[in-house]
Amino acid sequence: MSTPHGAHATSRTSQASHSSAYSISPTHVPSPVSTISQAFAYGRFLGDYREQRDVGALALAELQPTVPEHEVTLHTHDDAHFLLLLRGNYLSSARGMPMMCSTRALVVNPPGTTHRDCFRGLDGLFFTVSMPAAVWQQAQSLRPLPTSAVKLSGSSLVRAACLWRELRAWDTASPLAVEGGFEELLDAASEHALETAREGPAWLERAREILADEWRRTPALAELARHVDVHPVYLARAFRRRYGCSPGTYLRRCRMERAIGMLDDHRLSLADVAATCGFVDQAHFTHAFRRAHRVTPSQYRALT
Repeated sequence: MSTPHGAHATSRTSQASHSSAYSISPTHVPSPVSTISQAFAYGRFLGDYREQRDVGALALAELQPTVPEHEVTLHTHDDAHFLLLLRGNYLSSARGMPMMCSTRALVVNPPGTTHRDCFRGLDGLFFTVSMPAAVWQQAQSLRPLPTSAVKLSGSSLVRAACLWRELRAWDTASPLAVEGGFEELLDAASEHALETAREGPAWLERAREILADEWRRTPALAELARHVDVHPVYLARAFRRRYGCSPGTYLRRCRMERAIGMLDDHRLSLADVAATCGFVDQAHFTHAFRRAHRVTPSQYRALT
């Protein structure tokens, strides 16, 4: 969780003997702390450590919350970290998060993030990938990254869940898989930063909102253009420049995002998810999911 690490950090700690691209400092194993402070160093969270691994300067951990909501105070993280909510009711001020999130979600917190994020109740579960501020700054020199806490897309949610799977089923190839997955999470964060930084006319944002809000139906390009009062050819060109893809590709992404969220509901069959999200059938959905995420919907669902 994006809450600080804390007080009862009992853990099963293993360090990966692996030369990482981010090995800028010795690997770090967070030590237990007995009091809640307002500043939290690299890898510290309010929780019991169920699993823990280091790969170079990257720290992976699975934790359960240990500090009640009313005892969590405003605090600052010196490090940067990705936090994957796996179970529980999570209160977060990150942009894009609901006031209380009870479904799987991924948040990135840049170095220096100050918040009071916490769990409501102690029955939650979360996975984190932490890095020192210097590692974040090194990555930031290669690509734009968010400057404040933000919820990332469903596609990055799948990647983070695969990293969690690596932590729980560690083998000799896992360090390499972790580094590759970490780079993909940084790329996802960069895509979000680029998308929010690009400027465009209000009518173009309106066209995007129509596709996102009405993702169940497929409008003709002329219909979409008519809604925003521009020529279809001009819309198609401007949309691609602003969002890096065609309106049709964006609509498919919206449907995939919805499908990823629906997979958390085990009452729904894969065929139900496929039909609701506009796929021809379950086979079509499985093929598209595997092509986009390198795992099948069933494999991803098994991680929940």
